[in-house]
Amino acid sequence: MLKGLFSQSGIISKMLILFGVSCFTVVLGAIVMLLVPRTNVQDVSYLKTMQLVESVGMFVIPPFIFAYFCSVKPIFFLHFDRKTNWLHIAIVVLFMLMIIPGINLISSLNQQMILPEAFAGIEAWMKTSEVQMAKLTEQLLNVHSLQALIFNVMLIAMIPALGEELFFRGAIQGILGEKMNMRFAIWISAIVFSAIHLQFYGFFPRLLMGAFFGYLLFWSENLWLPIAAHFTNNAVAIVFYYLKYNGHKLPDIDTIGTGNTLWLGLLSAVLAICGFFWLKKLLFQQRQISLE
Repeated sequence: MLKGLFSQSGIISKMLILFGVSCFTVVLGAIVMLLVPRTNVQDVSYLKTMQLVESVGMFVIPPFIFAYFCSVKPIFFLHFDRKTNWLHIAIVVLFMLMIIPGINLISSLNQQMILPEAFAGIEAWMKTSEVQMAKLTEQLLNVHSLQALIFNVMLIAMIPALGEELFFRGAIQGILGEKMNMRFAIWISAIVFSAIHLQFYGFFPRLLMGAFFGYLLFWSENLWLPIAAHFTNNAVAIVFYYLKYNGHKLPDIDTIGTGNTLWLGLLSAVLAICGFFWLKKLLFQQRQISLE
């Protein structure tokens, strides 16, 4: 009797349910972490355990609970039941690899933004947060065994890709799309997706990627495509830094497309725009074929 209990509720009610469930599972995760023994708060194993519990509690579990209470077909609501077209998955993966220099170029421009003097305190806080996040990321990525690499791919690429796409595209975009134009739903969920990371100097590239993930879901009605795109974006960086930290002389992946390789960033951006509209046509056509 609880299944679909709140299916007729409005946007605000459903949002409150989703975030309420997320807060509840995060609190449960925090209680679990209190039971995990630690000798040093900077211990990498403890940090990874905390990251795992936080990701699962905040993003993976809540969409399923929310969908159960707010839809009579919860898996269908999340677009999580669609058959996977492996050719489309491969195309999306290649697209994500192609746009890396363009994303880096946008990120470089984002980092050069300066807030008005009235917001100097906020800007200082944001810079401090960025530095702390960079240090944490380096701690997590600096591994030297294949087993640790595989665990990092699961922890930093697979689980966030699955959880964040379920939460932002499957749940939030789904809630908004029921009552408003889907394009508004895509951009609003992308703004929330970027803002919740609390990284101002990466806000715009993450916003654009979030919107792209939303359009992938809109065009295909298949959550596995944005999951694949999100996973690729994260996994490439993980593997790249693994090679770099283990003696391979590689350029900084975050600078490809800027500085001396600016031309590559511009080319990537142009190809990204063309590829965006080509993907739209491809996925829409496939959707029409599947409906016939």
